[in-house]
Formats: sequence, structure tokens, C-alpha cells
Amino acid sequence: MDPSRNTSSFDDKMHSSDSTDRERLLMDEEDPHWSHSKNSARAGRGQWLNIIFVFILAVLSCLVGVFIGQNQGDLNETCTRRVTQHSPVISGVGLNYHSERFNGSLLKENIFRQDASPEVDAAWASIGANYRAIRVPADEAEKSGLAADQVKISEKYGGGYPANVEGLHHLHCLNLLRQSLYYNYDYYHDLGTGAFSNNEFIVRRHVTHCLDILRQQLMCSVDVGVLGQVWVHPEHPEPFVDFNTEHKCRNFDQIRDWAQQHQLPETVPSDFLEPPKMGDRVYEAIP
Repeated sequence: MDPSRNTSSFDDKMHSSDSTDRERLLMDEEDPHWSHSKNSARAGRGQWLNIIFVFILAVLSCLVGVFIGQNQGDLNETCTRRVTQHSPVISGVGLNYHSERFNGSLLKENIFRQDASPEVDAAWASIGANYRAIRVPADEAEKSGLAADQVKISEKYGGGYPANVEGLHHLHCLNLLRQSLYYNYDYYHDLGTGAFSNNEFIVRRHVTHCLDILRQQLMCSVDVGVLGQVWVHPEHPEPFVDFNTEHKCRNFDQIRDWAQQHQLPETVPSDFLEPPKMGDRVYEAIP
């Protein structure tokens, strides 16, 4: 065997392989038509992926919008359940929310701030400060926080439990604090009606009870809004707190109307309430 022929054959193969590789490499790097086709294919795939992504995003956005629109009421209900004890008010009226700007004027008095008079008393009465108890149906008592052995209405008069709407009791308490202000006290003491029909000891305890109930309510539902400041007196500008702030408020008028319509009668028969049964809690003194 001729070694030179083997070497030559091997060299020919290597040369042929190198040429092929070189040609392929040159084609990869230098053939503009092939390179353009490859880039176009990649660009086309990228565009389709972008279109598909945008389409999916649009569909999801529509679905979320529809879900939120259909469940706005559920959001209000969820908020209510988290921060509010159940009551027949929710069953009868429901709770919804709206924006309202407070009247925080320091010097411009409205009817609720004026000195004692029949007109001022009528204004406070109109917002439910003196409303009587309502009836909580037996099937709503437990989830409304009422115990089975609390005071009940006799079945012959419809059953259920007598109870006051707490928000209206808060207004009653605020009204009593107004009546007890030093410049109003003598007027109501002389009238001798309502809370002032009691002796001085009870009047004082009633007032401090109301004061502390409102303290606890304000701490419980603490408002985390902020009070900014405005400039007053153009001739000599000075800052003053702006109390006219925006708030999210519940449907007070609907709640008040419902409570007014569902008040228990002003006078009731002597057997209107069921007497306590054996085993019912009866406190030794006023709790």
C-alpha cells in the first residue's frame, strides 16, 4: 500500500470537509436572503405571540370588569360583615355608601348647634334621637348578638325581642350632652321631661354614661382621615384647620325611616313582655 496515496486521500477528504463547512459558514454569515428569511420568521412568531398575549390580557380585563360590576353589592356586604354586627336593619334596608362633605364650620351655626328651644329639639327629634325600640325577629336574634334569655315580647303580640338601633342611641346620647351644656342645662332641668324627669344623681349618671358610650364608639371606629389647613384673613394670612372634610357615609335617611316605621307602640299592654323563665339570667342590679 502506498502511504502517499493514503495521505493524499485523507487530505482530499479534509479539504472537502473544510470546504463544505466553510461554504456553510459563509452561507450562514453572508447570504442576505437566507438571513432575512430567518429574521422574518422570528419576527412573525414574535408578532403572533404579542397578539395572543394582548388578546388574552383583554379577555381577562373584560372578565374582571364584569365580575367587579356584578359584585359591587357583594363588596358592600363584605365590608359591612367585617365591621358591623348583624341587625334587622341590614335585612330590612341594607347598607350602601356614598361620599359626603361634613359641615365643619366653626362660627356658622346650623339648627343642631343653636341654643335650647322647641325648634332645636324638633330638629334633633327629626333625626331619630328619641325613637323607641324596634322588634328583632326571633330568627335574627342570635346573629344580631341577642341571647336566648334576654327580654322577649309575648308571642300573643308577635314575639321577638325589643331592641334599640345603636346608631340612634348614639344620637340620643349626643343630644343629651347638648342638653346638659352649661348654657342649656337650666332650660331642660326646668322642663323636667325625658332624662331630666329623674333626680340629679340619675341625670349625672345618664350624662356620663352617654359620654363614655360615645368615647368608646369613636375609639372603636376611629376615623383615620386627615384634617388639612387653609389660609384665612387675606389682610394678614394665617392657617386654620379645615374641618369640612370628605367622608364615606352610610344611607342614614333610609335607616332612620326604617327605624321610625318599625318602632314598637308608644303604649303597650301590661303583658306585652314575657316574664323570665326558670334559668333565665336576672341580674341583681343594673349592669
